Amino acid sequence: MASSTQLSCADYHVAWICPVADIELLPARLMLDGEHPTPPYDTHYDENTYVCGTINGHAVVVATCPPGETGNVNAGRLTGSMFKTFPNIRMAVLVGIGGGIPSLEMSENALENVHLGDVVVGWPGDGKPACVYHDRGRAKGGGQFELVGTMGNPDWRLTNALGVLAVDYEMGKTTFNEQLTRLQRSKAKKFAHPGLEHDKLFKAAYRHTGNYRSSCTTCDPSELVQRPQRSVEEQQTLVFHRGRIATGNAVIQDGEVRDNIRDRCDGALCVEMEAAGVDANRRCLVIRGISDYADSHKSDMWRSYAAGKAAAFTRELLCKVQPNTVKEMEGVSEAPWLVPLPKPQSFVGRETQLAQLNTHISSKGCRRLAIYGLGGCGKTALALEAAYQTREQQPKCAVFWVPAVTLAGFEQAYRDIGLLLGIPSIADTKADVKQLVKARLSDERFGQWLMIIDNADDVKVLFAAIDEGNGIDRLIDHLPHSRKGSIVFTTRTAKAAHDLAESEVIELGELGKEEAKEVLRTRLFLKHQHQVENKAIVDEFLSMLAFLALAIVQAVAFINQNDSKISEYILLYRASEQEATNLLNEDFQDQGRYREAKNPVATTWYISFEQIQEHDKLAVEYLSFMACTASNDIPESMLPTKGSQVTQMKAIGTLKAYAFITERETAEGKWQGLQEQKQAQRLAKAFDVHSLVHLAMRGWLKTHDQWPEWVGKTTSRLIEAIPYGDFRTRDVWTAYLPHAVHVAGLPEVYETEERAELLHRVGNCENTLGHYRAAEWAYRQVLARTEKVLGNEHSDTLTIRNNLANILRGQGKNAEADQMNKETLVLREKVSGKEHHCMNGLAAGLSHEGKYVEAAQMFREALALEEKY
Repeated sequence: MASSTQLSCADYHVAWICPVADIELLPARLMLDGEHPTPPYDTHYDENTYVCGTINGHAVVVATCPPGETGNVNAGRLTGSMFKTFPNIRMAVLVGIGGGIPSLEMSENALENVHLGDVVVGWPGDGKPACVYHDRGRAKGGGQFELVGTMGNPDWRLTNALGVLAVDYEMGKTTFNEQLTRLQRSKAKKFAHPGLEHDKLFKAAYRHTGNYRSSCTTCDPSELVQRPQRSVEEQQTLVFHRGRIATGNAVIQDGEVRDNIRDRCDGALCVEMEAAGVDANRRCLVIRGISDYADSHKSDMWRSYAAGKAAAFTRELLCKVQPNTVKEMEGVSEAPWLVPLPKPQSFVGRETQLAQLNTHISSKGCRRLAIYGLGGCGKTALALEAAYQTREQQPKCAVFWVPAVTLAGFEQAYRDIGLLLGIPSIADTKADVKQLVKARLSDERFGQWLMIIDNADDVKVLFAAIDEGNGIDRLIDHLPHSRKGSIVFTTRTAKAAHDLAESEVIELGELGKEEAKEVLRTRLFLKHQHQVENKAIVDEFLSMLAFLALAIVQAVAFINQNDSKISEYILLYRASEQEATNLLNEDFQDQGRYREAKNPVATTWYISFEQIQEHDKLAVEYLSFMACTASNDIPESMLPTKGSQVTQMKAIGTLKAYAFITERETAEGKWQGLQEQKQAQRLAKAFDVHSLVHLAMRGWLKTHDQWPEWVGKTTSRLIEAIPYGDFRTRDVWTAYLPHAVHVAGLPEVYETEERAELLHRVGNCENTLGHYRAAEWAYRQVLARTEKVLGNEHSDTLTIRNNLANILRGQGKNAEADQMNKETLVLREKVSGKEHHCMNGLAAGLSHEGKYVEAAQMFREALALEEKY
């Protein structure tokens, strides 16, 4: 019933959250005594649409997610804006449908067992949490699983009212029928009981047969769980259960997985997937109508009925709380909290870095600290974990999150902080939002605070002048300063980290082996958990992904989504370079990352590479060159020689700062002079490219049609750098040879003259080093090319044949060497007469066979030819 009453946002004290708009919003609105016009609010910063009204004197605001956008991430985004727009919310209820979890032992009383259409309300009455994260924990030995995430208990007035409601129910004093009548009056058919014959609970291991809409008509009745049936009279009763609710990030449609959740979560009665998102912003009471049994027999038949029952129960509960007492309640006791991302579900390890962060946050003096590392190593997750730990351990410490990717994003976060803190005139479009927020937090009377500035990768965003001609007005100048505050930056570059926090930095590398295994365990769906027991497969999987956090999360998301196996993922990744690149570019959903962000691990590096392109062209060339060589032990002296030594040093520094490359440790030597020392250091210095970055960079070059060009440039540079086997400079060019062989194996150069030239040099160098087998391989590759292109009688072909014969003889393959020498000599005589090199080879073969007289004669002829020419 509509009302002309106009309230302000500050007048609303109860939040009703119903995430699934097409199922849960209608019964919520039918529970309102009347609807109010929605009060004006800043729609530029809050994109939600609200329904406002009253229930028994309570001013209630109802919010729902956009259709199709449910789950913890979207629930968190919904309520994050909601609680800022309606600052005086005192109680929050999360109302909707959920999956029922049957008890391990069935009660003889049918009303005590969970049935479809019942209501489960999260209840902390046994001293344990009302809601737990069923997919966050640690796998222990013997199949044990330790839960590590719980939600805060609901507001005490709601749980107190729940206790009164339970007693009223026992005494027959509830008015549930009145609430249910509200549904029947307007939408009797929609909210009608589907019928007891459709309330079927099958054994956990029995899978549904037929299609999704078949209503189990083809399922085997002998697989039904035997339990006391409810009467027709009892089906008209609103039955509710107080107990534990399990929340996670995936829809559960597997009876065995469901029962596993029950066993791990202290006998949970319901499973759902929005409570954690709401709890990230404010504690709430979770009320769920049971619409299915979280198994493969799930259907839509019970959804409206269950949503209606949950709404009716919620109205009855709110009627137990006096409106005046709600208005008089103190506001949210926690300090201001503005973090747009939920707690990372698979965060493990990093104890040393967390300890450093906690020490920094607890210290006084507004110190700054920066976390840096390769994109995807887990910097944001570490900062998030620190934020949530601060909230739990220091409830009086305000926590603010500021993305620093763009100027607009930074200013938006500051405006949100100002709105949350209720700073006067903050909503004014002409207000200096940055200065207002800085002033408020710099005032020590505000109290303790932590500000996390995430993704401060491009220092130009923070250090560049905001207005042209004004070099003072920079974002960095608008960071607050208070002895009770602390600032943490996350960035991909070491340079930015030191610019922002000087020496107060934490370098974040790859996960430890055990940490990586824990990430794998916590991210895998329960039905895949047994795969973690295969040590060899898991070790190969994690090593293949370089123990990089985001790469593991991305791979596990692919495995979960495709109901695949770890071993199958490995085979797919190893199938070809293109398949591996495709997997690194596979998008996935992750609640711990920004909604607008692209999640593939390769994309994070492409963003970094594009940032490098803007300010360091030589670094771009170096990384493109390295993408064409082997990924490990790349000598600095092999890189293209461009620019001054300072320019070259800065380019290398840029790639190291982004953690794309790491410098190899080399033994310190003793040199006579400074110039000699510099030269020796340059020759000894070498780098490794991160294996996944190496693969992703090759993919980027191919996508941007630059790969053939850079393969050609790299081949030319190696031809320039590798001599024809100069023994005096072997300490320099020896390290180049593996890269030359790698480039020679690329399909783009396989039929080129440059490949033959490069391998000719490789063959000579390997021969110089006495590596005859490697030299033989190189010469055979060159010979195949020269015979095909130049013909058997060309002088270059004959020279390679002679070199190959000598290499064969060096390995003791005398018969083959003799045959090649004879064939070469015949060809030489045909083209230009006898040739002493071939005769030397034949003479050596005769000598090895003990034919010394013939050998001596051939040596004399060869000597005579040499003296003649």
